[in-house]
Amino acid sequence: MTPIPCPCGPVRALQEMLHTIAATDRTLPFLRPTGTFDEATLAAVMTFQKIHGLPVTGAVDRQNWQAIEKAYFAACRRRRPPRPVTLFSRRDRPLAPGQSHPALAHVQGMFRALAQVLEEVVPTPSTGVLDSDSAANLRWVQAHAGLPQTGELDGATWERLVRLFETFVTQRPASPH
Repeated sequence: MTPIPCPCGPVRALQEMLHTIAATDRTLPFLRPTGTFDEATLAAVMTFQKIHGLPVTGAVDRQNWQAIEKAYFAACRRRRPPRPVTLFSRRDRPLAPGQSHPALAHVQGMFRALAQVLEEVVPTPSTGVLDSDSAANLRWVQAHAGLPQTGELDGATWERLVRLFETFVTQRPASPH
């Protein structure tokens, strides 16, 4: 195998590439990168060789490495991040306390996650109904954003809630555990 400059080692880099290729080419077996050239890696290499018309040896020489790299970069181009889903927009009519809407279950899930890092936020069950705790959480968001404290979910409140969620939940550093 041709050595490559990779801090994680050439075997792990090979496994990562095969793993990514398998995500777009279901004929290749799923491979969990371990850094060890084990039976699963050998099977994945041999399957790749067979699919791509290479001699099926299980060895990764320069020709095989280059073919795997080429397939890897093609798979990376095909693997795009998922499109974001708009659950609520500025054009939607506000949701008032007591109303139900499918987006509210997601809003309540966001509040549960925020409650783990922000004391003022009350964790709420995902009922899809704008209950009193959810309305109180919305008023808290509105107060901190300088918006009218209606307890309704409107476009401006939704945007502030999304920013809070992205800041305190999705952008947090990973736990060391």
